[in-house]
Amino acid sequence: MLRLLFSASLLLSACGLKPLPPASPLDTAPNHYQRGLAHLEAGELQDAGREFERTRALSPRFPGHWVGTALLAMVQGDFWRARQDLGRALHQDGDFADAYVALGRVVAAEGLARAYPVETWYKEALTAFKKAEERRPGDSGVAYYLGLCHFDAGQLEAARTAFAQVLALGRGPYLSLAQAQFEKVQLIERVAPGSPWGLKIARLPQISRGELAVLLLEELKIDALVKQRRLPSRQPGFVVPTQAQADSAAAPADIGTHWARPWIEEILGLRLPGLELLPDHRFEPGAPVDRAGMAVVTHGILVLLTGDEDLATRYAGEASRYPDVRGDSYAYNAIAVNAERGIITADHLTGLFHPEAAVSGAEAMQIIRHLQNAVRFEF
Repeated sequence: MLRLLFSASLLLSACGLKPLPPASPLDTAPNHYQRGLAHLEAGELQDAGREFERTRALSPRFPGHWVGTALLAMVQGDFWRARQDLGRALHQDGDFADAYVALGRVVAAEGLARAYPVETWYKEALTAFKKAEERRPGDSGVAYYLGLCHFDAGQLEAARTAFAQVLALGRGPYLSLAQAQFEKVQLIERVAPGSPWGLKIARLPQISRGELAVLLLEELKIDALVKQRRLPSRQPGFVVPTQAQADSAAAPADIGTHWARPWIEEILGLRLPGLELLPDHRFEPGAPVDRAGMAVVTHGILVLLTGDEDLATRYAGEASRYPDVRGDSYAYNAIAVNAERGIITADHLTGLFHPEAAVSGAEAMQIIRHLQNAVRFEF
């Protein structure tokens, strides 16, 4: 459907489209352009495409149409098309700030999607945002997307500064978005990832099982903690790592070429509940981690490191403390133990635990720091 809209747009452009008369005073190209951007942010791509086409129909020379279709192409991963459309927008109006903002976003998105080294795309993106700032100084949208660019490049201080500029304005459509991003940056700075891998994963909106394996080894140093603890071999669930690795020499088929394979194999050697092999001998490294699953993993680590076997069943069978978690849930005991120790807690206002909510990289880092404190206290 979207490709048909794009094709129609090109055809109309080639034929010299004449402006349609507006149906009302609000039926204007800028209004439909802004509505298209709102649909785009909400993930409603077909609605966004229709709004951008209406933009073009009402004002063929308004560059917002091409900016909109460029952003649609970016979302679909067609970065060549996105750059082409932005070239058309700037050809129509070289001072259209939104085109430079979009260019910065496209450059960053392409760099991330294709795993280019940061230095190969960050400078180009900053140049585009600088041109946008020159044409629209003090604009909250420019500052917000510049902040996202800094964030994606791992420049947390610069990102925090840009988001703070949006907050200082105290108004505009990006205020709540900037507030959320500002708090995320502050959280990452507080948990202070100690490894390059930790810094990268901390910026992710959602982590996978493979990424959790990396965090447990690089940030929690779970392998070193197990060795320091020198747990007796009779403890349920514990296997000396070297022996465990020998016992599971056949790696699961789905991690063969996965980037996190070395970490996953080491984690499998520890036989942590929640990060074991699945019954069909797969690991599913790309599967997302939710809060219930994270609780099971951290609970297993607590049992492993403290040697407190009572933790394994301490709250089993009790009436649930959380409106959204059944008492007979597979994760209930783990959730209750985590909440009691302040590792993963429920919402203080509603009491909800949100067991199926995704765990972001920043939240995972915070949980690991809470777990470190709990383990340090136990030792």
